Amino acid sequence: MLLPVAPQIEVSSPSIEGVNSISRDLGLLVNELQGRFLEQLSQIHADVSSLDGRVRSLALTMHCPVQARTGGEAGDNIFPDSQVYLSLRKVQHYLENFLLNKDKLKVC
Repeated sequence: MLLPVAPQIEVSSPSIEGVNSISRDLGLLVNELQGRFLEQLSQIHADVSSLDGRVRSLALTMHCPVQARTGGEAGDNIFPDSQVYLSLRKVQHYLENFLLNKDKLKVC
């Protein structure tokens, strides 16, 4: 049984303003990647989580106020493959945007 190819899903990333917004956004992505899909996304989850930790450490060395992490909720999704695909697209899009705005790592 062949499954139809999924249509291209457009995702948007929040604007990157500085270290604090980067850390906030990475934290949201980490929360989204955890939960019942963690087995499929464990390496990506680990990489995004590690990047978040590095950005948070940078913020502390720059004396930027760092927000406490809130636990994310793993949503119950009746279409888990679609959720995994959407989560991966969000991560990909955000990291591409992050690379274009890495100069924002110099400001809080």
